[in-house]
Amino acid sequence: MIIESTDQTPALPEEPSPCKGERPVWSSAMGSLPFRRACLGIGLILTILQPGCGIAPKGFKSLNSPAAIVRARSVGLANHLPDARVIPALIDRLNDTDPVVRLSAYEELKKRTGQDFGFVPWGQPAERVQAVERWKQWWEGQKPALARNRQNP
Repeated sequence: MIIESTDQTPALPEEPSPCKGERPVWSSAMGSLPFRRACLGIGLILTILQPGCGIAPKGFKSLNSPAAIVRARSVGLANHLPDARVIPALIDRLNDTDPVVRLSAYEELKKRTGQDFGFVPWGQPAERVQAVERWKQWWEGQKPALARNRQNP
């Protein structure tokens, strides 16, 4: 079988130019009100029926999730919880294997307490251990004050 090559390309039909005030057929159909309403309706149905993101944390309890991204994102979901419950869990997360989780926990601790103690989330393990010990010692000193505040409302 022999195929002949030609230098000519087949002529394509010319589309109406938007500059001349003419609209292509597909443009007028897609711009119609019924088409837009149908798209909006389908979009709303898909949004309502969507099951949600599978890796989104459900709450602060997700701090113990096997997925590091879930642990990191759940750190900020403790706004309504008392410090006595949140701060010890955040201090524990300073020893997490993932540096992003450590950073998230550290930033949340700084925000809640105003303390720093020289913790560097991406630092060497020996440096981090010393800073975590300072956090733990500080927290042990805060417990009596929290207990007094509970007794004297």
